[in-house]
Amino acid sequence: MEGVLGGDVDSATGNADDRRILVYRRNHHGGYDLAKEVGYRLDPGNRISEVASYGSHGLLVLEAAYTAGYGNTIRVYAAKDTLHSPDVTAISDLGNAPAKDLAKKTLLVDVGQCPSLGATSPEQQPNPILDNYEGMSLVPGSSRSGTNELLLISDDNFSAAQNTRVLRLDVKLP
Repeated sequence: MEGVLGGDVDSATGNADDRRILVYRRNHHGGYDLAKEVGYRLDPGNRISEVASYGSHGLLVLEAAYTAGYGNTIRVYAAKDTLHSPDVTAISDLGNAPAKDLAKKTLLVDVGQCPSLGATSPEQQPNPILDNYEGMSLVPGSSRSGTNELLLISDDNFSAAQNTRVLRLDVKLP
C-alpha cells in the first residue's frame, strides 16, 4: 500500500500518487473473488499507512508522509462510496487515469491541526503530537451525537527520536 505498482506512474510528470485498492467478495464456496479495483489518488508525496472500512461501502484512508527537517504529515480521508467507484482493473496505467475514474475522498482529520495538549516530541514536528502513525481503527458502536471514535497508533520503530502514541479522535463520517 505504501508504494505504487509498476506502470501506475503518470507518464508526463513521473508522479506516483495513485493506488489500486482491491475489492473482494465472498463467493458461495467460502472463498473470495476479486470484484474490482478502485483507484485512489494520494496527496502528493504521501503514502497509505492504513485502510479501514466503515458503513456498507466506505473506506478510511490514513495518508502519511515524513520530510526531514520538517516532520510528519498525517491526514485521514473518507472515501464514502467505493461500491459506486469505477472499476479501474482494465486501466493499464493508473497514473494517467482521469480524476473521474478515481474514488472521491473527503478530508476527515488533519492531525497536524489538532491541539497539542502539552505533548512534546523528541524530533522536529510542526505539531508535537505528530509522529509515525501507521495504525487506525474505527471503534464499533461509538457513535454519539453524530460522531465516531477513531483511534490512531504510531510506531516508534525502536527509535529514541520517535514516540509510540495512541490518539482518540471524535470524527463525523460523511
